[in-house]
Amino acid sequence: MHRRAFLQTVAGASAGLVVARGPRPAHAATLTVASTTGALGVLTQVIQRAKLEEKFDLALDVKVLDPAAAEKTVLLRQVDAGLFPVISAADVNLKGQQIVLFGPLLYMHSFIVVWNDSPAQSFADLKGKKFALLDKVSGAYRGMEVLAAHQGWNFEKDFELVTAPPPAVITFLQRKQVDAIVMHEPLTSKLLAEGKFRVVMGLNEQWKKERKSDWLFLCLAAHREWLDKNRAPAKRLAEMFMEAARLIRRDPTLIGAEAKFLGLKTPREIELAQERLPRFLPTEWNEGAVAAVRDVVGEAVRLRQVPKAPAGDYIAVL
Repeated sequence: MHRRAFLQTVAGASAGLVVARGPRPAHAATLTVASTTGALGVLTQVIQRAKLEEKFDLALDVKVLDPAAAEKTVLLRQVDAGLFPVISAADVNLKGQQIVLFGPLLYMHSFIVVWNDSPAQSFADLKGKKFALLDKVSGAYRGMEVLAAHQGWNFEKDFELVTAPPPAVITFLQRKQVDAIVMHEPLTSKLLAEGKFRVVMGLNEQWKKERKSDWLFLCLAAHREWLDKNRAPAKRLAEMFMEAARLIRRDPTLIGAEAKFLGLKTPREIELAQERLPRFLPTEWNEGAVAAVRDVVGEAVRLRQVPKAPAGDYIAVL
């Protein structure tokens, strides 16, 4: 795909979509939820397609934004609930913001992407090079800090970093203004479908090599004050997202059905997204999942990415 067409697709999706919604349950609790145009966005689309709002007695007012902006809307109380990175949740709790994680959304689904002719064959080959990626609040940025620390590096000091929304990050790579980018699905699939780019490292795959489990990095979150007053609908919201993930895992063609929303234009883009994306959708929230979240935070503390684990209970199984 030509660069202009690619960016028109991504920019159009990132500009704040108006998501068509079906009829709402008559007496359902209405929740404002922050979502994205990517992997999380396909969950909110499938929720509508499968009429899960009716099943779980909820009506969602979905705000579709780029990942970093969506996270900020949760922090700034502009929505009831939405996505939030695990490490960022620990960090903001230490700073007095009582963000509580109450359901799983995504395993780490970001990748280091370079041009095919790049000499880089590993993360180590890119030390000191110029990276473009999402804002510091994003899960991808915090994830790169952790993986760099695993190598004994300081991500901000040992690399030249540029942060921007996804369309700009992709532009930097396509114009060869950076050596590599960190990009999430399904935009990674779109780049790979062009045939000009390749993956140097998957962040989740690298984590699994070192920690022997998937990296649950993005959770459903809300401020404690809201959650304390809305535990029942919040529980149903978490269950609804997991049900949507189960549907996609059973039938990956649901991703293809949302190709327009995801900005997938070609059969190859759809094929790659259907092949690559479902494995990053968690389907259970229990004590084991909570332990995995605590392991992520514990590792971030060990590597001095956050000063310490928050004292309060910032993770809830409702």
